[in-house]
Amino acid sequence: MSFFRYIIVVLCIFTVLPAYAIQDAPFKKGESLSLQDCVALAINNSPVIKSYEYNMEVAKSNVGIAKSAFFPTLGATAGIYQDYNSNKNYNGSSNRDLPSVAVMLEQLIWDFGKTSSYIKMEKFYEIAAEYQFMDSICFTIYDVKTKYYAALRAEAIVEIQKNYVRICEKNLQRAKQLFESGKKPKIDYINAKVFYTESKMRLLDAENEYENAMADLANSLYIAYAPDFKLVDTDTFRFADTFIPDDLDEFPKNQGRGGFVTAVNNKTEDAQKNFEQSSFKKLPFTLEASYELANKNSPDIWVLDATLDAMKQSLLYVKRQYYPGIVGNVGYGFNNSRDYANNNINMSVGMTSAVNIKQLKHEIDRAQAQVNLAENDIALFKQNLYFQVKKSYINVKKHENQIPIAKRKADEAFENYEMENDRYDTGENDYIALMTARTNFNDAKVLYVDTLYKYNIALAELEIAMHYHLDDLHHQTQHALNYHYKDILHKLHETLHCEHMHEEEENAKPQK
Repeated sequence: MSFFRYIIVVLCIFTVLPAYAIQDAPFKKGESLSLQDCVALAINNSPVIKSYEYNMEVAKSNVGIAKSAFFPTLGATAGIYQDYNSNKNYNGSSNRDLPSVAVMLEQLIWDFGKTSSYIKMEKFYEIAAEYQFMDSICFTIYDVKTKYYAALRAEAIVEIQKNYVRICEKNLQRAKQLFESGKKPKIDYINAKVFYTESKMRLLDAENEYENAMADLANSLYIAYAPDFKLVDTDTFRFADTFIPDDLDEFPKNQGRGGFVTAVNNKTEDAQKNFEQSSFKKLPFTLEASYELANKNSPDIWVLDATLDAMKQSLLYVKRQYYPGIVGNVGYGFNNSRDYANNNINMSVGMTSAVNIKQLKHEIDRAQAQVNLAENDIALFKQNLYFQVKKSYINVKKHENQIPIAKRKADEAFENYEMENDRYDTGENDYIALMTARTNFNDAKVLYVDTLYKYNIALAELEIAMHYHLDDLHHQTQHALNYHYKDILHKLHETLHCEHMHEEEENAKPQK
């Protein structure tokens, strides 16, 4: 199923499903959710997207209301008619007619383009509402991505700090033994206790950050009261802290708040002392091409363009306020007097016009100013879009280049820590050198995780700036419902990109 179908398909589910409660959550406690799963849940549940859907329906209704001006108006009256006549030859001086009934049909024939301009203005507002609806989908995906990678980062930091606690605890036990045996001074033992306490504080901070990041992610999925869940690494964010000194094998691996961190995945350590490799997204365009794609794909520009067109039609509508309107009327009336009944059928075509010159002048000035504002908004947005794309593109390239450097720094810091650790055992260095090597080693791992995180955020920011799809988010999604906005589906098909779209459409065809 191609990306544009996935986006529209998944959206319809939130129109028929209630908000998730804990008893009907779409997953079980402790279940792992991928980025694809989270995006699907967010789109299904998002009241933000739903509000834009309602706005789209309002805009569509406004078009119908504008068109109704050319639809005939049916009216009817019924009442009591009393007539006083002073003519003595008219069967007395007073005459009362009961009852009086009339039915009429009024039809606007032509108003020289005034109503047509109004209809076009509402149509452009409808188009703008559709684009805002599409844009809300894109920003929902972006919001989930940023929260998902923030949670992955926090999870990785927890793993690093857990191992840091283990290292500090090992050093504390060793410093105590060396002090009691007289091989090291008491200050080493005191410092070891201080750093062990400090490592536990770091772990508590990391766990708190992880819990908040998971809460932010759940909030972006709109799944309040749902059970806790775990995360699945992405291709561009894979991490396992396998830089573990050999002398820590006897120490527990899940220390944390309460002795155990249940929410964090326990990732298997590889035999080689290395990080799992994260892959890079190959950007299929240059910086210049990326800006052209952003101008072509951005629903924000489409909204502004549609708003400008609506303002131009509004200006025409105001300028045509003094144009006359040609109206046709057909009616039937019935009056029942005391002595006789009167039936009448009437038909008329009339042309009316009224204008307040001063008011019209200021209304035209205001409408022209609104056109100028809309044009200025487009120019301003394109300026900001250029630099948004440029900064995001530069950041992607910068962090892509920094990741291998940060990894190499972690390798070197680990090697330096093991060397200083051995030198401390043999008395070749003091505790300050060991402490510095240990801190640098831990900070280097955190730096590597932060660089991975910044790279993925930069990718997400580039995607939302360009509205260009780099991730194959739809491929593993299980939703398959139909959506009835065919025109939006067509527009999404023309604008949103997916590298797997053609292959999936071919695979979806029935086999002969």
